[in-house]
Amino acid sequence: MNNITGNPQLKPEQIIEIGLRYRWVFVISIAFFLSFGLVTTFMSTRIYEASTLILVQPQKVPQTFVRSVVSTGIQARISTISQQIMSRSNLEKIIDQFGLFVDKDKKMFLEDKIKLLRERIVVRISHDRNRGSEAFTIKYKGDDPRRVMKITNTLASYFMDENLKVREAQAVGTSEFLDVELDKTREKLELMERKLSTYRAKHIGALPEELDSNLRTLDRLQKELESKQNLLRDTKNNISTLKKQMAEQSKKNFSSFQLESNEFEDEAVFSEDEKKLNILQNALDSLLLRYTKKHPDVAKINKKIEKLKDKISKDKEKASSGKKKKETEEETSNFDESVTTMLFETQINEVKKEVNALIVEIKSIENKMKIYQKRVDETPQREQDLQSLKRDYNNIQAIYNSLLDRKLEAEISVNMEKKQKGEQFRIIDHARIPERPISPNVTKRFVLFLGAGFAVAGGISFLLFIFDNKIRRNDEIEVDLGLPVISQIAPIVSSQEAFQHNIKNMGFVFFCLYDVFLFAAFLALNNYGIGRAVDLIKSFI
Repeated sequence: MNNITGNPQLKPEQIIEIGLRYRWVFVISIAFFLSFGLVTTFMSTRIYEASTLILVQPQKVPQTFVRSVVSTGIQARISTISQQIMSRSNLEKIIDQFGLFVDKDKKMFLEDKIKLLRERIVVRISHDRNRGSEAFTIKYKGDDPRRVMKITNTLASYFMDENLKVREAQAVGTSEFLDVELDKTREKLELMERKLSTYRAKHIGALPEELDSNLRTLDRLQKELESKQNLLRDTKNNISTLKKQMAEQSKKNFSSFQLESNEFEDEAVFSEDEKKLNILQNALDSLLLRYTKKHPDVAKINKKIEKLKDKISKDKEKASSGKKKKETEEETSNFDESVTTMLFETQINEVKKEVNALIVEIKSIENKMKIYQKRVDETPQREQDLQSLKRDYNNIQAIYNSLLDRKLEAEISVNMEKKQKGEQFRIIDHARIPERPISPNVTKRFVLFLGAGFAVAGGISFLLFIFDNKIRRNDEIEVDLGLPVISQIAPIVSSQEAFQHNIKNMGFVFFCLYDVFLFAAFLALNNYGIGRAVDLIKSFI
C-alpha cells in the first residue's frame, strides 16, 4: 500500500525502484515521442543556408597622398546598400530570375513573397580587432541548396557593384556640391573685392596708409602758409612805403627842377630827357620779366618811351632856336611829374597784384589744409571700415581657398573611385552548396522529444504509484499495520506466468532496442544530415 500522506518524501532507492517498476512506461513513452519526432523531422521542410564572407579592403592609394571624400562608415554604407538591394524592384528580379515560390505562386501575393525573401536574407558585420579589418557576412536560407548558393553569390555581387556605385556617387556628389559652393564663394569674394576697390577709390587720400603722407603735407602747407602770410605782410608794408616815396619824390623833383632850370637850362633839358628815357627803359625791362609785350602796362610805357625819343630828337633840332627854354621848362616839369607818378603807380599796382596773388595763394593753402586735416581726422574711421571689409574679405578668401583645396581633393578622389583604387569589397569565401540543413534542428528536436518522453513517462509513473494499493516493502507493513515482519515467502511462479514474464522481457528488450535505433537515427541525422543519414539507414536496412 502506498501512503503518500504518511510518507511524503521518497528516498532515492524508492525512486529507482519506481523507475524500474514502471520501466515499460518509460521505454514505450520514449519510443513513441522519438518516433514522432523522427517522423516529423523527415516530413519537415529542409531549410539550407549558404553564406559568403566579404572583406572591406582599404583603398590602395595611401591616405597621406589621396584622402577619400567618402567618409561614410562601413556600417552606415552597408546599411544603405542593404536597403537598396532589398528594395522591391531588386527582390522582384531575384524572384523572377531564380523562380522562387513557384509552388506557392497561386497562394501567395507578391508582397508576401517579397516579405518572406527579406526575412531569409541576413547581413552581419564583423570586426577583427587584431587585424584591424572589417568584414561582413551575407546569408540566405532556402529549401534548394543549389539555388541557395546561387542566390547568395548573386547578393554578394550586388553588394560589390552597389558599393562601387555608392562610393562613386558620393564622390561625384561631393565634387558637384563643392563646385556649387566654390562658385558662390567666388562671387562673394569678387563682390568683396569690388567693395574694397570702390571704398579705396571713394576715399583715396584719406586711407590709413596715407596718414603719414597727409601729416607731412599738412606740415609743409603750414610752413608755406606762414611764409606766405609773412610775405603778404611785407608786401603790404611795401605799398605804404612806395606811397610815401612817391609823395617825397614828387616834392624832390619839383625843387630840383627849379634849381637846375635857372642855372643850367640847356644842359638840363637834354640830361633830364635822357635820364627819364633811361628810367623808362629800366622800368620796361623790369615789366618784361613778368609780363608779355601785350600787357597794358608794357604797352603804356612803350608809348611813353616812343614819345620821349621823339621829343629828344625834336629838341636837338630846335637847340638853335630861341624858343627852347620856355617850352623845355614846361614840358620837362610836366613830364617829370607824370613819369614819376607813373613809375610809382606801376610799382604800387604790381605790389597790389602780388598782394592779391598772395591772398589767393593763402586761401588756396588754407583750403588744402582743411582738406588734408579732414582726411587726417577721418583716418581712424576709414581704418575701422577697411579693417571690417578686410576681415570679411579674408574670411571669405580663407573659405574659398579651403573649398578650392577640397575641390581638388574631391576630383582626385573621384578619379580614384572611377579607377577602382578606393575602398572595395573583396569576397574571401564564396558561397558553396550547403550539405546539412539548418532546419529542422535535429539536436534540438531530439532533446525536445526525449524530454517530452521522460516527462510523460514520469507523470504516468507517478500517477500509477499514487493509486497503487499493493504492499511491496517490509517497512510499509510495519508502518501501515503496526506489525513486525517475521519472515518472507518467495513468490511461486507457474509455467504460464513464467512464459508471460519472458514475453514481457522480450517486449521490453525490443522496445529498448527500438529506442537505441531511434537514438542512432537522430545521431546519424545530426552528424551526416538528413539526406546522407537516409542513405546510411537504407544501407543498413
